[in-house]
Amino acid sequence: MNVKKILWLAPAALVIFILSRLSSWFAEYILARGIFRIFAVPIGFLTGFLPFSLAEILLYLTVVTMILLLVKFLFLMTRPGRFEVIRTWGLRFIATVSVLAFLFTVLCGGLYYRIPMSSQMNLKVQKYSREELYQTCLYLADLANQTKAEVTQTDDKGVVVVEDMKQLSADVATAYKNLEKKYPVFRYSTGKVKPVLFSRAMSYTGIVGIYCPFTVEANVNTDVAGYNRAADAAHELAHLHGFMQENEANFISYLACEESDKAYVRYSGIMLGFIYCANALYEEDQEMHRQLFDGLSEGVKADLIYENEYWDFMEKSELYEAVETASDKVNDTYLKVNGQKEGVKSYGRVVDLLIAYIGTESKESGQNGTTDETQ
Repeated sequence: MNVKKILWLAPAALVIFILSRLSSWFAEYILARGIFRIFAVPIGFLTGFLPFSLAEILLYLTVVTMILLLVKFLFLMTRPGRFEVIRTWGLRFIATVSVLAFLFTVLCGGLYYRIPMSSQMNLKVQKYSREELYQTCLYLADLANQTKAEVTQTDDKGVVVVEDMKQLSADVATAYKNLEKKYPVFRYSTGKVKPVLFSRAMSYTGIVGIYCPFTVEANVNTDVAGYNRAADAAHELAHLHGFMQENEANFISYLACEESDKAYVRYSGIMLGFIYCANALYEEDQEMHRQLFDGLSEGVKADLIYENEYWDFMEKSELYEAVETASDKVNDTYLKVNGQKEGVKSYGRVVDLLIAYIGTESKESGQNGTTDETQ
């Protein structure tokens, strides 16, 4: 293929990105429900056959390849024809960047500007009161207590254990199939949940999951507490469905897990919502927060204790402090560049959506507004 023709992908990506930022209608109906699916579905279908994370393997290969290419380039620069080498390699580099920029834009970057999930679900998101927050926490705590009693995948301490990631991937995918019956916008996703081989190393960054737009894979850290693994997987799969806003991915994770017939999946989603709401309550009223945790069952407390001990152990490492701080700053900057003004704090905005959804669910006995779908 003519390298120069590939260079047109860069301006094409720029046009798509600008149009997405200017028009949520374009981002939703042309990009998310059109261009994104054209590329994401076949790529996700192909990478889904692999039992391992192609993104992780490519990461390691990219590092090695870049080192080898640098050595080769420096060697060629010692020989005649240096200017031709610079021109040829320069074009190839720009062509590679153009391809990556295009794929990133249509499979991730432009999707940050689609119509908000709250609008698609007819949720009235507004400033909540402390009492509304507390009642939502109590609701989720009660659900967590009830659902944890149904979970059978536990160790002798009552801590949730998830070892079969293939089964987890299938269970979460089934939950999404159930969810799309309510909200057809969640159709057309073929990517799979992939366990990260070096999950402990991933923990040093403080990251529990990551979506790779170039391979359309949901990569999940399998070294952390088992109780939240299904919710982490559902969060990353939300990105595979074209929802990039982190608060929305958290909310969609809760919705998907809610639709599962597996207790450990439902429990995982409930705990995701509970922890974010409980953290928000702690900022509002520490006494209410203490009372809330006093009401948790021993089974739920066992999971939280295990998770706290895990991260306490990680935080004692100087490597963790350095890497996690850098990773957090990179992620914060990335999110802000892509329109999420609150950066990493945007994850916690799921509380607004949960309060609106649970309040509506309570008032309407579980009947929420539906999401229409352009076929």
